[in-house]
Amino acid sequence: MATDNPLQRFYRREAFRVKLPSRGHFYSDGVVDLDDNAELGILPMTASDELTLKTPDALLTGKAIIDVINSCAPEVKNPKKLLSCDIDTIMISIRRASYGDEADINSDCPNCEHVNTYGLDLDTLLNQSETLENSYEVVLPQGLTVFLTPGTYDTVIKQYRAAFENSKAQRAIAQSISDEAALNVLSQAFREMAKLNFDLIAEAIVKIIFTDEEGEEQVVSDKNQIREFIVNIDKKSVDIIDTKIAEINKVGIQRVIQALCTECGHKWEASIEFNPVNFS
Repeated sequence: MATDNPLQRFYRREAFRVKLPSRGHFYSDGVVDLDDNAELGILPMTASDELTLKTPDALLTGKAIIDVINSCAPEVKNPKKLLSCDIDTIMISIRRASYGDEADINSDCPNCEHVNTYGLDLDTLLNQSETLENSYEVVLPQGLTVFLTPGTYDTVIKQYRAAFENSKAQRAIAQSISDEAALNVLSQAFREMAKLNFDLIAEAIVKIIFTDEEGEEQVVSDKNQIREFIVNIDKKSVDIIDTKIAEINKVGIQRVIQALCTECGHKWEASIEFNPVNFS
């Protein structure tokens, strides 16, 4: 919006531009506007953005991340449709633009349980990010070729909510309720997790191609038909698809560092959690 405020020249400016792991692949029009170098402009957070990231309900629903991306990465037009690997890159970029190149992370030593603090170089982390391929596919034993897409932020939010509901179920069981009630809670939680898993697999499948009895190539892209297929095939085939999806979703920012315990000298691979609550 145009303004005649004489202070506008002091407003925040674009800090830098960053390449996304997707390089813009897998997106339809209207999701993100990348420049000719497949880069995206990043602005530092405002005070309002910081408050947004401290709102538990907004974090759980995903609204906090969406609002901050709208504010700090205006070339993103539809954050909910972003791939999860691009979300990681954008949020780390916003952290770097707002607070500098280094972020502290804590990791408990698996040998002596000492809490170690490490300085993480965000610039190096972004530069070493892996890039997605243009397309992914896997061939099942039945001869079908399944084409896959990386998970979107929508997928991540569904997983967050499922984990939250599972945690609620665990807390209910820990309370003084009867064995029958506990069993019902557990059964319901398992059913919902199983349904979610099938839904997420179906969402990750773009299309399935196979050759019919007449030698004609058939292409199935209807999500309802794909989900029905996933529910009714053997577990081995589901595992093949699920394993490939997990492999695809690991592409992007590296999530482990080589850690050394300052207390006992033990070395291990420590996982990096990209928790936006800790950005400030």
